[in-house]
Amino acid sequence: MRVLIGTDGSDDAVAAAAAGLALLAPPDEVIVTCVADTPDEATRGLESGFAGGMATDTEVEAAWSAAKEGAEAALHRTVAALPEGLSVDTVILSGDPGPAVCRLAAERGADVLVLGSRGLGAIRRALLGSVSTYVSANAPCPVVIVRSGTDG
Repeated sequence: MRVLIGTDGSDDAVAAAAAGLALLAPPDEVIVTCVADTPDEATRGLESGFAGGMATDTEVEAAWSAAKEGAEAALHRTVAALPEGLSVDTVILSGDPGPAVCRLAAERGADVLVLGSRGLGAIRRALLGSVSTYVSANAPCPVVIVRSGTDG
């Protein structure tokens, strides 16, 4: 069985990864993925109007590097919480998290996808919608959504 775990590195996401994996039969392969947030510098100056200037290539490159470092840290935290002895691959994605995770599940032939019901960015989720909601409706495989201890 190939299990895809989506994480943002938050305490709830790391706990969800371990708890979700414990609900399943022992997997043959685990893929842990994190979507690097698009830095503001990458889109600065692309908005309409005359305010602000464009970020330099150096600023954009540094911002992407920081975003990828954050994603690598999230992956490391999540993998460290999983049982030892698993075959684990890590993947950093970019773009809109819900579609990106669903695309990876299809590309890698995931048998099941595990993610938490909440993580970082509560305000963004309220404005843009929940990643877990999107994934549960659009994933190409069954989805295990693990509620956090703080969900009512």
